[in-house]
Amino acid sequence: MNCKRIIAALLCAVMPFGTVILPSQVPISISAEAATVVDSGTCGKNVTWQLDSDGVFTVSGTGDMYDLRDNTFPIPWKEEKDLIKKIIIGDGVTRVGEQNFSYCRNLVSVKFPNTLKSIGVGSFAFCSDLTSVVLPNSLTSIEGSAFNGCDKLADVTIPTSVTTVKGWAFNGTPWEDEQIEKYNYSVVNGTLLAIKRDMEKAVIPDGVVCIASQSCEYGEMTELIIPDTVKTIEFNAFIHCASLKSVTVPASVEVIKQQAFYQCDSLEEICILNPECDICEHWATTISNNGEEFSGVIKGYKGSTAEDYANKFDRTFVPIDSGTGLIIDYGEGIDLPVIPLGDVNFDGNVNAIDASMVLAYYSETSTGKEDIFSPEQISAANIDGNSRIDAVDASYILAYYAYASTTENDIISLEEYMK
Repeated sequence: MNCKRIIAALLCAVMPFGTVILPSQVPISISAEAATVVDSGTCGKNVTWQLDSDGVFTVSGTGDMYDLRDNTFPIPWKEEKDLIKKIIIGDGVTRVGEQNFSYCRNLVSVKFPNTLKSIGVGSFAFCSDLTSVVLPNSLTSIEGSAFNGCDKLADVTIPTSVTTVKGWAFNGTPWEDEQIEKYNYSVVNGTLLAIKRDMEKAVIPDGVVCIASQSCEYGEMTELIIPDTVKTIEFNAFIHCASLKSVTVPASVEVIKQQAFYQCDSLEEICILNPECDICEHWATTISNNGEEFSGVIKGYKGSTAEDYANKFDRTFVPIDSGTGLIIDYGEGIDLPVIPLGDVNFDGNVNAIDASMVLAYYSETSTGKEDIFSPEQISAANIDGNSRIDAVDASYILAYYAYASTTENDIISLEEYMK
């Protein structure tokens, strides 16, 4: 055995005692102190936790972590949050519960397992030293305010497996701020999370399926375009959009949740094109100017949920229709002109959005899928007057839109333009 091996053996033998005396009689202090367990316990039916003296918080077991709140299930490590620097969640854990690690101000990293399916409300909110997260491919749901207020979180990897993202999930993070700076919007897998507040005209991107809670709050837009890919408008989505004057909710929207258009002071008109749209009927403030008051009009089809909502809360309801250019008598002393030819979404304009709706209709029906237009929309879309709605009709709308956008003279109607 050579000299180096002898010295190594001596080091291993005496390391637990903290001091080694080399043959030269020079004392060397060696620290071999391992991390010790600071605290541990249960945080789920089959899940346990342990915090060590190095600040490593380890979660082990199978299934969901509890939703931990001060008023129901107190957080076991509440007094030790400032000690947590690194979180390791082991394979088998399927959910990080509500508020589990909020305000862990010294947390710098989190390792997620490939079994994780959901991250609860406020789970990592206000973790001010957290700079990056890589979310696993197993994840499907990120709940509200999950990473809200993480003001150093600049690097976020979100897999396509995530199908549900709730409002304020990344609010106040540099990552979301960068998305807005680049694109005017922050969109994650079909969910609109935030917009640039000072836009005068907000055109929600095509492909957005859900407009999340508070995503557009305090927006300064006067004009709003919602694409026909949107299915859900979450609660408080457009709260305090004080300059918004009118909006058309396309027929694709299935749900408008409570206070979606609350405190929209200047809102004069909202047109809801899905006659069966689930409008939150328990809240007068779902559509309002100030408090529960709304002085504008709600447009929709006769017998629609829009009419039901208007009647319930004593709003002014105006029926919509389209077709031949005649004046329609609705039997209640209300005579209304029909929607112009080409105005497929009934927003008062004939433009590229109408053309895209016609193309989408043509694509769906030409492959044998269900008719997605109402009879009124079919009438408005049939530009050339034949029995088909197809790409030719869309091209006529685009041609008219190009004409109307560039002419400096009085703009004629599409009917006159076609002649």
